[in-house]
Amino acid sequence: MKITPKYFEDFNVGYTFETEPTLISKNEIIDFASKYDPQLFHLDEEKAKKGPFGQLTSSGFMTLGKSFTQIFLTGIFDGTSMGAWGIDELRWTKPVCPGDLLKTKVEVLETKRSSKNPKKGTVRLKHTVTNHNKEVVMTWISNQMLKTK
Repeated sequence: MKITPKYFEDFNVGYTFETEPTLISKNEIIDFASKYDPQLFHLDEEKAKKGPFGQLTSSGFMTLGKSFTQIFLTGIFDGTSMGAWGIDELRWTKPVCPGDLLKTKVEVLETKRSSKNPKKGTVRLKHTVTNHNKEVVMTWISNQMLKTK
């Protein structure tokens, strides 16, 4: 589902949008972990069975990256994003496993126009990532800088 790109002024507190679902595969879990998070419960199915989650799980950082990618694929920030100045309150609340189908709901918490540069503003966004069972697997808050009209 493509969303028309939005500028700072287009975001009002309470506005929400959702991403399309994305499937998590065993191969991408292992590939990501082998490069960026080489813990056994992310790398090896057999050893993961004896680990803290009882099965292979995604790195939380991979889950964050997948959510981030899906948000940008909506098109909402196409040509208006000026980056972000941070993430707050990142929480991994449930393991993500091969075969999980994830989607992200984004809600505007706050908007603030820059006092130094009238050509940009910050939109504070709450991200809630759920799996196909509607269980929350991750939450995070971003501080997205956007162009003004």
